[in-house]
Amino acid sequence: MEKLGINLSLLVSQLVNFTLLAVLLYLLLYKPVLNMLNQRRERIARSMADVDAARESAASAQREYDRRIAEAQRKGQEIIAQAAQSGEQVGSEIKAEAQREAEAIRQKAREEAAEEKTRMLADVQGQIASLSMLATERVLGQVVDERTQRQLIDQFLADLDSSGKVKP
Repeated sequence: MEKLGINLSLLVSQLVNFTLLAVLLYLLLYKPVLNMLNQRRERIARSMADVDAARESAASAQREYDRRIAEAQRKGQEIIAQAAQSGEQVGSEIKAEAQREAEAIRQKAREEAAEEKTRMLADVQGQIASLSMLATERVLGQVVDERTQRQLIDQFLADLDSSGKVKP
């Protein structure tokens, strides 16, 4: 091999050196780098699992938040509906009370008017009776029996109907 330019002892020494270097590199560099890469892969996998768990937790929290918001809106609508119904009921009660009071006032006014009318009629009848007696005395020129005169006037006034005409 010398003719080819290859030195056998140099070739063997280089093969031994290369093998030693490969073994040393395998032991000192390859295994630690491989371990470091495996640890990094595990950390990344844990981080991805944590991210997925956090994402699921956030989605669950969002669903819970949405559910609570919907529940609060529903309760708010119920409260508004109850308040409106209560307001309508109070309004109806106030209106009914006002109508009762107005009817009582009208009834009282009718009674007072009827009493006043009765009083005025009695007053007018008394004045008519006095005037007719006075007129009779003047026409006849003498005093007529007052009791008989009063009976005639009372009978005449009793015969009057509400329109002021004498009943037949």
